Amino acid sequence: MKTEENKKITKGGLAILLLTSTFALAFAYVLQFVFDYQPCILCLYERLPFFIVIALSAIGLVIFSSDKFVKVVVLCCVVLLAINIGISLYHVAVEQEVISGPTVCESSSNLNAANNVNDLKAELLKTKAVRCDEPQLSFLKLSLAAWNAVYCLLLVFFCWYNRKLWTKGLRTIDKK
Repeated sequence: MKTEENKKITKGGLAILLLTSTFALAFAYVLQFVFDYQPCILCLYERLPFFIVIALSAIGLVIFSSDKFVKVVVLCCVVLLAINIGISLYHVAVEQEVISGPTVCESSSNLNAANNVNDLKAELLKTKAVRCDEPQLSFLKLSLAAWNAVYCLLLVFFCWYNRKLWTKGLRTIDKK
């Protein structure tokens, strides 16, 4: 049987995944809505794995029925973080002009809501097109896409390093 201390450790790992993913999204939304840094389409794609990690870790914390369930949740989160690393590295390659980026442009405006030409003109004037190959913000000579890759890589290493804590007791359960 699993002790209460081991349950706390396992739940703590899921809580850390939940909090770190929530922090990443909160940081992105603060940059977008408070500091008016509009995301490109690749930035939006980089957010999707964090949403799924949040959902999975929240389900793991609430339902939390067995060690095997936690192991599957953590494995799924690691795969999602690895996918996010791939998207981020692709974004960095586009920013560095190593490869060409997507041809689709996204904007936060609603051009379909315009009822007449003047409304359409006003909407177009306030629309800010965001390119994937031009980083809007850099910190220590790294773009936010590069920092996202580093952040996700650290989370994957955290999961790998703590894998024994999350799966502790599985060997004894499987032997019975």
